[in-house]
Amino acid sequence: MENRETKSFKTPHGHEVVLKAYLTGREAEQVQKVLYADIKMSMSDLESGKTEIKDIPASAILAQQRKALELLLVSIDGVSENVIEKYLDLHSEDCAAITAEVSSITKGNFQPEK
Repeated sequence: MENRETKSFKTPHGHEVVLKAYLTGREAEQVQKVLYADIKMSMSDLESGKTEIKDIPASAILAQQRKALELLLVSIDGVSENVIEKYLDLHSEDCAAITAEVSSITKGNFQPEK
């Protein structure tokens, strides 16, 4: 899947960012796995169909976000080497803009057909 569709946009401070346009099923599973690793359920809950989940550590959400970034972020300003480190060195407004774009992809932000 090396020739996957990408999307480009500029951050608030003018950085050119390229993201993969979607996650594959395998990649989506990797992102979910990060979150589910911190969820505890008993066998009796699973057998009864109880699905209430609470007390998810905030660190799990950050880890899930980081995994999505690692999978989707192709380049910043044409540089693809150490792209996560480059992301972390950006202005926080740029990071927030990139994170919002990544989130829209991971949430399956599909437009309904007209």
